[in-house]
Amino acid sequence: MSANLPEDLLSALSRLGFSPYEARAYHALLQRSPLNGHEVGKRAQVPPSKIYETLQRLETKGAVLVQRSEPVLYAAVPYREVLATIRRRLEDDLALAEARLSELPAPREPGLVWSLRERAAILTACLAQIEGAGRSLYAAVWDEEIGVLGPALEQASARGVDVHVAIYGRATLDGPHCYDLADCGESARQRLDGRRVAVVVADFRDAVIAEFGAGESGEAVVTSNPILSLLGVEYVRSDVLGRLLIEAMDEASYARVRTGAAARALLE
Repeated sequence: MSANLPEDLLSALSRLGFSPYEARAYHALLQRSPLNGHEVGKRAQVPPSKIYETLQRLETKGAVLVQRSEPVLYAAVPYREVLATIRRRLEDDLALAEARLSELPAPREPGLVWSLRERAAILTACLAQIEGAGRSLYAAVWDEEIGVLGPALEQASARGVDVHVAIYGRATLDGPHCYDLADCGESARQRLDGRRVAVVVADFRDAVIAEFGAGESGEAVVTSNPILSLLGVEYVRSDVLGRLLIEAMDEASYARVRTGAAARALLE
């Protein structure tokens, strides 16, 4: 009996186009070849009624060699050769799909607003805006998200995009104009009961405006609406300029403003 096929390997082979029976039969033949069909089925735990059609499909995939003797024998093609063939086919298919899909007209009407939930989907949308920026990027990012978004922001700056990043935390980036808003972030986090507002606006046109909560929770809007995109840019600018003004003030002046009637009415 062959060693059991690990679940993670079975999942990977399934994503590459192998059925569970095919994956188990190929795994068994990699461990011992050549074998006749009955032996493969026994070692791979594939039913006798399914083993020969399974081996035929593996032959079609180029994963199995067949010696048409008596009895017929089967041997595994080395896995590096099989994976190289799959890789070439996938790359060719991806290139063809990208070329053909790029010919399609833009499906979305400009200016619509789309909703997203869950942190992973929101970060994916942010990355898409960053990677698609051609001229400018304005972003308000927290330490919790900078590990995902930071490299893309640096790459955008390296390709000539004018990148401005308000960072609510202690992280730094190489290339973009970065603004330390750690203190503002702490006060905002307290004021919003732990919630975090994040913004990414590309080319004053495409925006993601998000609110992250605890764990993987989050909500966001994705839009090419120019008014909402302008609001996102102005949010970043006003937070940065507000921080610069605070740093230019002495403590007494800041305390008078912060505890004045107008500030209390606005923030409390």
